[in-house]
Amino acid sequence: MSVALRAQLLLFLISIASRMGFSRYIEDNEASDELYSLLSLDQKRESEDFIFRRPLRCLDMLATDGYFTFVASRPQLACAAFIIAEPSEVISLELSDVTIDCSAGDFIKMFDGWVLKGEKFPSSQDHLLPLHQRYTDYCSSTAAGVKSHSSQNVAMIFFRIHNPESGFTIAVKKLHNPFPCNIMSQSPEGSFTMVIPHQRRNCSFSIIYPVEIQLTELSLGQAKSNELSPQHHTNQSQSYTKPHFDFLIMGTVQKTVNLSNR
Repeated sequence: MSVALRAQLLLFLISIASRMGFSRYIEDNEASDELYSLLSLDQKRESEDFIFRRPLRCLDMLATDGYFTFVASRPQLACAAFIIAEPSEVISLELSDVTIDCSAGDFIKMFDGWVLKGEKFPSSQDHLLPLHQRYTDYCSSTAAGVKSHSSQNVAMIFFRIHNPESGFTIAVKKLHNPFPCNIMSQSPEGSFTMVIPHQRRNCSFSIIYPVEIQLTELSLGQAKSNELSPQHHTNQSQSYTKPHFDFLIMGTVQKTVNLSNR
């Protein structure tokens, strides 16, 4: 993910978070500091053995492997970190050095996906796990090191800390995913191919930028026709409330999507 696109995505998330109320707990200079760290990120990586470390902010976006440490300087009551990887990757998260007080109302929760303006990605219709299993709650866990693995290329951390000097470290590691099903696009332009081999499930490709979308190729393994036309199905296990393109997956499905700026 390029520096320019990373900065653009961060600004977009900051604008959304301000509407969600997160910005009340963010220092004014944090956004500019984060942009500077994004622009200087490549300069800090001098070798493949370099382990990236930096402080985590109350509102943050992470797009690289590394260790990120949050230490509260004052009560931080509504914080979130968005993690994004390449479309062909999933994300592993592991907590360590946690010093929060769960009995005082502190919490750290990791989520398999993103929550934007109350909407969850992937939606409950598209994700294989029920919603409650997509959350990993540190305060409810009995394991020494709390871990979470995403099912797609985005994940999220929610946390609330009351006492100054309390905090935690989150380790982010990206892993290869040979058959991504649900994808959040990092870029407002490009070509993306999704292959779902012999699976009966919903998949989605989401873009948070204003773009024009062109579906250039659709290959259904056991379909009689590859025509690109809207189809409306009634599925007893799923309910759809908005018009959409619905593809019934019978065999190996391959879709190619082209994106371009308006």
